[in-house]
Amino acid sequence: MLQPIRIVFFLLLGPFLLAQTSPVKGSADSHSFFVNQLTNAKDSNFIQILADYDAFIRRHPNNIIAQIERCKFIGNAYWDAYEDYNLKYEETEACIEALYEKYPLHPGVLIYRAEQLYGEERMEVLLKAEETINANHDIWSNTQLAVIYKMLGDAQEDDDDFALAYYLKAQKANDTLDLSLALAKIYRRQEQPTLAKEVLMRGLAKDTAKWILNQKANLLLKLEEPQEALKLFNSIAEKDSTFIDKNEMATVMTGLKKYGMARDFLVQDTVQEWNKTEKLQELFKHDFEYSKPEIALQTYRSLQALDSNDDFFGIKRIKIALKAPLLRWNASELIHFSYFILSIVLLFFIPYLWVLPLHSLGVLLRRTTVKIIPQLNFNWSTKHFWLISFLYLFAQYITLIVFEYESTINYFFEIGNSFLLEEGEDSKKIAATMLFYVIVMSMATLMLLKRNVLQHLYKSNLSLLRMLSLGIGFVIFNGILLRVLGTFIDLSEGNGIGTLLSAKREIMAILSGYGFIIAASSMAVIVPIYEEIIFRGIVLGSVEKQVGFVAANIFQATLFALIHFDLTLFVFYFFFGVVTGHLAKRSGGLLTGIILHAVNNFCVVLVLYYTMGYLR
Repeated sequence: MLQPIRIVFFLLLGPFLLAQTSPVKGSADSHSFFVNQLTNAKDSNFIQILADYDAFIRRHPNNIIAQIERCKFIGNAYWDAYEDYNLKYEETEACIEALYEKYPLHPGVLIYRAEQLYGEERMEVLLKAEETINANHDIWSNTQLAVIYKMLGDAQEDDDDFALAYYLKAQKANDTLDLSLALAKIYRRQEQPTLAKEVLMRGLAKDTAKWILNQKANLLLKLEEPQEALKLFNSIAEKDSTFIDKNEMATVMTGLKKYGMARDFLVQDTVQEWNKTEKLQELFKHDFEYSKPEIALQTYRSLQALDSNDDFFGIKRIKIALKAPLLRWNASELIHFSYFILSIVLLFFIPYLWVLPLHSLGVLLRRTTVKIIPQLNFNWSTKHFWLISFLYLFAQYITLIVFEYESTINYFFEIGNSFLLEEGEDSKKIAATMLFYVIVMSMATLMLLKRNVLQHLYKSNLSLLRMLSLGIGFVIFNGILLRVLGTFIDLSEGNGIGTLLSAKREIMAILSGYGFIIAASSMAVIVPIYEEIIFRGIVLGSVEKQVGFVAANIFQATLFALIHFDLTLFVFYFFFGVVTGHLAKRSGGLLTGIILHAVNNFCVVLVLYYTMGYLR
């Protein structure tokens, strides 16, 4: 008896119950509800729900929200997140396009259109939205303003100042919006670590997404806040222990000087087979730095058993030996060490590839009627050219071994997901690498400065004032030359006078890490001295004895341009070499070229220094 009454009761209340559980088609996010209804009889339900939307829109033609939700329903109904594919893509695009053409100034439509676009097309819509905001601010809700300003901030990849301004506007419009990660990244790039920490700490409690929390924890590590990073990692672990990166946890523990716990995390990381070589490399680095040499050697041998190419030249084993000379070497380790010795021997003979042909050409010319009359009378011979070539290669090789050995070996032997770092590389490492190379090259050059050649360093028949004037004039001319070259080749990577120095990135790293005095001393004093001695002294002086001054000057200038490894600026460096080579002959020594080179480099360092100050 109760059952019919219940049925009648349900039929009477059904529409009201449905109204409570099903959103009005003209309300925001109604598409999400209806997408969830497509589990069974998907196609027929899709058609029915779309018909319901159309019927509602016919009754309420001015309800733009309903029209937006209709497009969103089409776009999400057949979306496969796993395959990243939308079966209704074309229909969705047609719906959005029609909506955008019909209501080009509506906030909801502008936001929805921008969300579906990328790159320049998205930026065009965002700028249109910004114009609409400026023209009619009242039609925009604070939530909508926050969305647009956030997207505008995200689009400013190359301009932190504009991005920062937009993010702050977005946060002002909606203070519940968490932009702490984006803001902290900008402040860190602008070298404001204290402000970056403050912003990040304020936003720690706002996120529940694990991947965002993980990014915040990593940024806290970079900002030297291991305690806070550990708390955040623990919070992530409570939600999902598999989400934690053991290497990141090891970094946290190392920062807290809990080296044993750090090692435990690294050991756990090596259990997985994926990228196991790289995991063992990280464990070896830790053991070499913080564990006993015996433990480091044990990890090293595990690494070698997995991939013997990891230490192809035996450099890691040499480092262990320097810490503990009495630890026994095995046969495999001795073989790899022999590869290192053979590589040095190979470096010793490589210069013969260009020295012997030049020497042979000189012998051939002397046997003919061609008479070679040296105009420089420098006391350097072909032997010195060979020796400085070997020392140059050796300096490059040793620098690579000290600073980039593992990454280079990984790259050439395809160990793990390896790559050679370029953009984003640690500026401290870049600065240290450059300074190390400058010191090694200056020491190598000093080896060739005997008493009979020292006179060429300070000899010049020009006055100091004249040499300084030539240097300043040369810098101005170089700027004009670069402008001319810029009309034929792309010099966008080195705008302005900063292009005059090939090591622009390295100089900025030295300025940032060591200051102006060290940068100016190394790049505007030491480098000009040893480069002029090598190219306008040893190379030009020795080669001139074989082929004459003109050919020798062209040869050294070509070599000078090639060693800067920038083919787009080959003409510039070649001209630089030819001019300084001519000045060596005209002035009777190297002092004029050294001063010219020093003035040029000093101007560049000075410009970069003030540029960095302006950017701060």
